[in-house]
Amino acid sequence: MNKRPFNFDERETNIFRSLCTIMYLFTLFSLIIIQLYRQFVLHQPQETWNDIAMLLTVNIIVLLGLTLYLTGVINPRRIKLRYLLSGYTLFILIGFLFTIFKYAILLDQDIRLAHVWDYLSTVVIITGVLVLSLGLLAYLGNRRIDKQIS
Repeated sequence: MNKRPFNFDERETNIFRSLCTIMYLFTLFSLIIIQLYRQFVLHQPQETWNDIAMLLTVNIIVLLGLTLYLTGVINPRRIKLRYLLSGYTLFILIGFLFTIFKYAILLDQDIRLAHVWDYLSTVVIITGVLVLSLGLLAYLGNRRIDKQIS
């Protein structure tokens, strides 16, 4: 006799997974809105919303990494180098523009050329680490799937 509290069939399991996914994404977007509201509208000090920002950052990076690893769909070795470089450049550009927008517009701070170079170098380093980490996870996930198939 099955002692599990819920004995779902395949259709019910898929519905349950869909509901969990929807609620997970709803929670993530709600936390993003709450964090941005507290930071830019209420102008609360960083200590009051930093825990939400760290939780969101780790959660989204782990979600992307696990998705790349567990699905194994993307093999970075099969993607053309120019696509990888243009994607990386776009990633840097978006991060850099958001950083400038944040400090210049939202926080109303004066930005000097030295700040711009500091922001750019920080964005390049962080996006480089992220791209390399996610690329490695994608490659390992693809190898794992290939081994399961053979």
